[in-house]
Amino acid sequence: MNDVAGTISDQRLLQALTAELHAGRPAALASLLATRGSMPRHEGARMLGLADGTWVGTVGGGNIELIAQRRGTELLAAASSAGEKPASVAAPVASLEWMTHKKNAMACGGDALLAVRLVMPPELSLVCKLAELLASGGVGWLEEDWSDSQSPSVCLRAESDAPSRACDVPTWDETARRYVEPVGPEPVCHVFGGGHVGQALVPILASVGFRVDVMDDRPGICDPALFPQAEAVTCGAFEDLDSLVRVTSRDYVVVLTHGHLGDAAVLERVLPHRPAYVGCIGSRRKAGFVRDALEAAGIPADLAASVHLPIGEDILAVTPAEIAVSIAAQLIRCRAELRR
Repeated sequence: MNDVAGTISDQRLLQALTAELHAGRPAALASLLATRGSMPRHEGARMLGLADGTWVGTVGGGNIELIAQRRGTELLAAASSAGEKPASVAAPVASLEWMTHKKNAMACGGDALLAVRLVMPPELSLVCKLAELLASGGVGWLEEDWSDSQSPSVCLRAESDAPSRACDVPTWDETARRYVEPVGPEPVCHVFGGGHVGQALVPILASVGFRVDVMDDRPGICDPALFPQAEAVTCGAFEDLDSLVRVTSRDYVVVLTHGHLGDAAVLERVLPHRPAYVGCIGSRRKAGFVRDALEAAGIPADLAASVHLPIGEDILAVTPAEIAVSIAAQLIRCRAELRR
């Protein structure tokens, strides 16, 4: 599973779009800007229609995808028959409409704000900047202003001009009719502690689309062969993790060290970054020790309380493999809730 497939960060989609614009042809971009209720895909889902009838990506299949394809095909046909070369069409033609399960027979029973617009050859420079940003591993934000639903405007903002934390996930502002989406590397799940649970957890997380890295302070554990699905395996003292691992507000943190002191050392250093999720292995009795240690270290009470401790969904897990499944389930739930 590739978590960026069918999004604006999808290399296949970007390459197809770049090729069309280089050739002087417009492309039809269908996007989900907001969703409500049960949907197969959510905010940030994209699908690109090319002049030859090819479609790249998906907005979820079913009726909404048929509607998106029909509207995209109509926009491309209108541009082609405008009596001018597509590159000289004055402004993108677009549509923006809520698709509802009652009105549009949505199979999953949810609603989605479907945007379909032409991407014109003059936008090639913006698309190239987006591709360069993704290739460099940088972070930015794509902003779409739909206050004029017939001619939306799009810009790419750099990390230095970052919007609020609320834009760590794709966000639609109904009042301003503005959509903001973070672009850049997918969030990382940092696993601190590579013991039995960590070794069972990493392949599960990788199999459901998480990027994973591992850190431990024991050289014998920090063997990449134990974690073939991890993007990085780092060995070092947990007290030095700030200089060894970059944790952002979009990331997930799983704390599985081999002792209370290691857990506290990791939590003291990651919580100020306010990750999207922090979980720590241990009993409810241990939770008291850890929160006392965090308070002594000056960590605000709200941050200390945000830690999932005990970690994982309550499925009465006992073995390392079962505990790993419970942690993965909680992370999947957290990721899904962030996307709503």
